[in-house]
Amino acid sequence: MTTRKPLAWLMGAAAVVALGLTEAIPQAQAQETHSFRFSTDSPASNVKVKAEMKWAELARERSDGQIDIKIFTSAQLYNDAQAIPAVSSGAIDMAAPPSMLLTSVVPQFAVFELPALWGVSFAQYRTAIEGEFGHDLEQRLEDKLGVKVLGHLHMGTWVWASNEKAIVEPTDFEGQKIRIIGNVINEQVMTTFGVNPVQIPWPEVPTALLQGTVDGVETTLSGLYSIKGWEILDNLTISDHKILPYSVIMNRASWEKLPKNLQEILIDTLEEARDWHDTEIEKMKQDAIKKFREEGVNVVVLSGEDQQGFIKVIKDVDGGFSEDSGVPQAADLFIDSADLND
Repeated sequence: MTTRKPLAWLMGAAAVVALGLTEAIPQAQAQETHSFRFSTDSPASNVKVKAEMKWAELARERSDGQIDIKIFTSAQLYNDAQAIPAVSSGAIDMAAPPSMLLTSVVPQFAVFELPALWGVSFAQYRTAIEGEFGHDLEQRLEDKLGVKVLGHLHMGTWVWASNEKAIVEPTDFEGQKIRIIGNVINEQVMTTFGVNPVQIPWPEVPTALLQGTVDGVETTLSGLYSIKGWEILDNLTISDHKILPYSVIMNRASWEKLPKNLQEILIDTLEEARDWHDTEIEKMKQDAIKKFREEGVNVVVLSGEDQQGFIKVIKDVDGGFSEDSGVPQAADLFIDSADLND
């Protein structure tokens, strides 16, 4: 004989089940995984990419797995130039292109190339990029591309390397084919030195140097270290002439779909990875100089006085930017933000 349950009991049980389901829904939503694709054209051995990977790891840990950033290296998805419109359109979620490439979107990014700002210290650069100057750049970039700027990495100071001739003074550049990342000011700087500037994607640089397609390269020491530059180069000049930001940008829609707590985790962990990266860059610089010398590369370290000799040749280079471009005003803002007037 089947015992009938009282109607009140059945209704109570249904209420308990419904309450359990209601409570489970927010919990399930809270554990949702947000996956993002990050594109870079540098290899995994590059110190900047190591910082990006550390960021991805920290963000995953702090979010209990809710943030999953997949780093695609060596231009598996896009090179850095292609990544800019790809992030803007949502084809990928994140990238960190250099300021040289961002100049085509926001002319004020050209400031980092101006001869008047060559030789700034890392502390001065950091003060400017984190101050009013940097905030102005970020707002302009966000407005133009429809992205969120999460922060800025870098690859240390820039250097010159050549298989044709050691670059000790400006005339040593004459007639050389040098691979550069192109923008108006950088091209003008190099042609003023007598260089034939060549633009090729970074993953193709080792082959281009080995085959003689280019004689040399302007890049960072960390970049050369990551591709074992001592195997493909004869001369290295530690010029320390500029520091360029690699701005970490994220597709605006991808950013806005994140709850506020996860947005904060992304920002905080990027800052932590950046601080780690800054320390690693300095360690790497000393290790790299030692390694290049041990492998027989002719390493020249320019003094501040030597550097002024190069600046004197290019002091009038301005890329043709008028007052209307906002570049002169951005340079003034950089100088004010970094306290270079003192």
